[in-house]
Amino acid sequence: MGQVVEFTKLNYEAVGVAAKRGTFTSSETTQMMCDIYHLEPGGHFEGQVPVGSDQYFYSFSGAVEISSLGNSQAMPQDTFSAVQEGNSYTITNTSSHGAEVISVLAPPPSSPDSGKLPGFSDGLKVSKRATQPVLEVPEQKKKRIYFAGKESAKTERAHAMIVVYEPETVTGMHMHPNAESMFIMLSGKNKFTVNGQDVVIGRGQATIFPMTDRHGLCVADSNGNESVSFLEFHLPGAFTTVRG
Repeated sequence: MGQVVEFTKLNYEAVGVAAKRGTFTSSETTQMMCDIYHLEPGGHFEGQVPVGSDQYFYSFSGAVEISSLGNSQAMPQDTFSAVQEGNSYTITNTSSHGAEVISVLAPPPSSPDSGKLPGFSDGLKVSKRATQPVLEVPEQKKKRIYFAGKESAKTERAHAMIVVYEPETVTGMHMHPNAESMFIMLSGKNKFTVNGQDVVIGRGQATIFPMTDRHGLCVADSNGNESVSFLEFHLPGAFTTVRG
């Protein structure tokens, strides 16, 4: 079943130094494991990407730095990074305020599909939203900013992008028979159909849909003038969409 996640209601555990982690995927998802990290100023955490998985990070709020195999790069807010399997990494809050970082493992090591698809193989790739090319999709009244998949960090394990909706954008009911989906709201509010019920979600919330789970979405306030944006994942990267 689809689920709605509210970051403030997660159970958090201490990790690293001045950092805590909350997990927001469940046993229904086999292609991804998703966490959000809260880091105090100077806080950091480290890890190693499991063999057979990609690991992606997104700086949801604040500014951090990611280091992997001697390569350190800044990740201001709204920056995406991909880390190759087997590589170690450290993420440090470099600001004077708290920071939040979203982590996605694709697929997690517990998945029966771990290692079956080619993954990201360029060590570390950091992509700032502000410098990524924007693809206009006027017939669907949306824009796309690609981070992982065929278009940017090359991998078959996931497809990740920011999508920007115009006030009147509507994506009708559909499902993906061969991929899981996740939407993390960045700005504005969207109305999602989750398990047959309409729910409005905004920044600090996400929706997750297992394979074959029907869902639809649109801007919550079609009379407004502001666009809506969200970070969208499909896992694995090649997926089929069935409308209706």
